[in-house]
Amino acid sequence: MSKIKLLHNLKKEIKRLNNDIDLKIIKGLPYKAEARRHRFLVSQFYGFYEEKKINWFRKTLHVFASFIL
Repeated sequence: MSKIKLLHNLKKEIKRLNNDIDLKIIKGLPYKAEARRHRFLVSQFYGFYEEKKINWFRKTLHVFASFIL
């Protein structure tokens, strides 16, 4: 599965969980399991973007280090 499809599926699942959690809050039902799943999916979703930032930052540091040394 490509990263684009994976991110799209994660986003769709997060939206579905948000709706489920909202309905359970309105009905007064517990939503602990859904909240845990939501937290995990959000961390996975933003993990892709953090990975790119770190790689770009590391590359920039290597360029600056090569000029300094």
